[in-house]
Amino acid sequence: MKNFRLKILFIFLIATFFCGRIWAQEKIQFEKICNELAKVKIVRGDFEQVQFVKKTGKSVNSSGTYTISADNGIIWFTKMPVETTTVVTKNFLIQEMKGRRRKIDGSKNPTFANMAEVVSSLFTGKVESINKNFEVACVASDEKNFFDIDLIPKEKTIATYIKKISVKIKNDGRGNCQLTQMKMVTFLDDEICYRLKNQIADDKLNEDERKFFEEE
Repeated sequence: MKNFRLKILFIFLIATFFCGRIWAQEKIQFEKICNELAKVKIVRGDFEQVQFVKKTGKSVNSSGTYTISADNGIIWFTKMPVETTTVVTKNFLIQEMKGRRRKIDGSKNPTFANMAEVVSSLFTGKVESINKNFEVACVASDEKNFFDIDLIPKEKTIATYIKKISVKIKNDGRGNCQLTQMKMVTFLDDEICYRLKNQIADDKLNEDERKFFEEE
């Protein structure tokens, strides 16, 4: 019986050792990815969004272009099915549709402010903010040169809305990383999935983008 207990203890210690090494490797890989994402100040590209509502079992698809600015936020220029412009920063959200504009003050809505910070942090590789708000698991994908990252909220405000965020990162092996997909699962088990493609890096906003971000 004593020998059996020693064997169990030995197995437990070995398992703990290897799990610790795997966790450390995941952490290092995740930080490398974030460091690469953070090198790019501005990214533009095309997006496809699929929003699935569990209660109805229906999906709504939309598509358009986007601009991500590490210093400012994100602009979604939706083309289909209805033309809209949505600007998300840590301070406000603006939505324009058919000549009408709606603005939400982020300082008066903690949930919105936190979610805006989360989305911006994911796209721009702000590792400290991500680690503050989430438990992170980062593993190599079955697809070559891709990594799958799962984020489970540990910040209470975010956890009241989001169950899980899954991100797919492309690494070309030359130090260039791109976020190609992000899926959020809400506490109602609804799903919002963004697929991003045709990404181009830049270091300057154009005049229209600046106007949106400078909105007060």
